[in-house]
Amino acid sequence: MKKFVSRSLILLLLSVMFAPFQLAAEPAPASTTATTEIPLSPQLNPELSGQESPSSSTALPSHSTLRPPTEIVRIAIIIDDLGYNLRRGVEVARLPGALTLAVLPHSPNGIALAELGHQQGKLIMLHTPMSNLQQLPLDAGGLTDQMTQQEFVDTLYSGLDSIPHIQGVNNHMGSYLTQLPEPMSWLMDTLAREQLFFVDSRTSPDSIAWETARDLALPTQKRDIFLDNERTAEAIGTQFDQLLRIAKRRGNAIAIGHPYPETVAFLTEVLPGLAELGVELVPVTQLIPKPALSSKPVLLEGKNSALQHRTRALNK
Repeated sequence: MKKFVSRSLILLLLSVMFAPFQLAAEPAPASTTATTEIPLSPQLNPELSGQESPSSSTALPSHSTLRPPTEIVRIAIIIDDLGYNLRRGVEVARLPGALTLAVLPHSPNGIALAELGHQQGKLIMLHTPMSNLQQLPLDAGGLTDQMTQQEFVDTLYSGLDSIPHIQGVNNHMGSYLTQLPEPMSWLMDTLAREQLFFVDSRTSPDSIAWETARDLALPTQKRDIFLDNERTAEAIGTQFDQLLRIAKRRGNAIAIGHPYPETVAFLTEVLPGLAELGVELVPVTQLIPKPALSSKPVLLEGKNSALQHRTRALNK
C-alpha cells in the first residue's frame, strides 16, 4: 500500500476546497450505480457490481490564499458491515466524531460492538442483509423475496432484537429486494410501527426503498457516496473530496464506508480537522428530514403477526 499522506497535506487540500473559487464545471452528483459492498464475514459475499467513478472535472484548483469557510456544512458517515471482525470494529467505534455504525444482525461480535459504539456516543443502526441480483447467499437475519409477510416481519424483528441500541435500519446488499414494492412496504410498515428510520444504501439505481419509505411518511434518507469501493488512500480521498463538494453545494451529504484498515486510517487523520474547515460530522438522523403526513394507512395482515400489541425499547 502506498504511503499514507500526512494530515497536514490532507487538511491543506480540504481547506482549499472551502476557499472562494470558481470551478471550470459543476461536478455531477454522486452516481447511484450499484456498488460493491465487501463484508468482513466469510459467510457474507459482496454483490459484484460497478463502482462509482469520480468526475474528471473535480480536480482541486490551485489557490494561494486560504480563508475560513463562510458557512458550516454537515456530513454523516455510516460505517457498514460491523459485527464480525472484533478488532476492526473496535477501531471504528473509537474513531473521533459522531459516526453512525451499522451492525449486522446476529453477528458474533455485534452486541459488544454496538455497546461500545453506544458508549462512545455513536448512533447504532441495523445493517439488514437483503436478497440481491446475483443471488448470493445471505447470512442470518437476511430478508428475501421468497418469504411470506409473516416470515419477513418475524425475521426483521429477530434481527432488531439481536443488536442493542438500534435506532434505524439500512440495507446490506439488497440490489434485488429494494426494487420490489411489496417487501419494501412490509419493511417500512414495520419500521414505522417501531418508530425507526431507514437509510437507502442505493446498491441498485432501481431501488424504490427510499421512495417507499417517503410515501409512508417514514423518516428516511439515501446515501450520496461510497467512500471505499477502491481501497487506497488516494481513491478514498477522491471520494471524500466529492462528499464535501456535495455538502458544500447542498448543505449536507451522506457517505457509507467500511471497516477497512485504509478507511480507518484515512478517517483517523481527517476527522479531527473537519471543524476548522467549517464541516460538521453529525449522526445520520440529523440529516433526515421530518416526513410529511401520509394519507396511506400503515397496516399489516396476519392474525398472529408479531406486530400485534408489541412494543420495543429503542435503547435496551
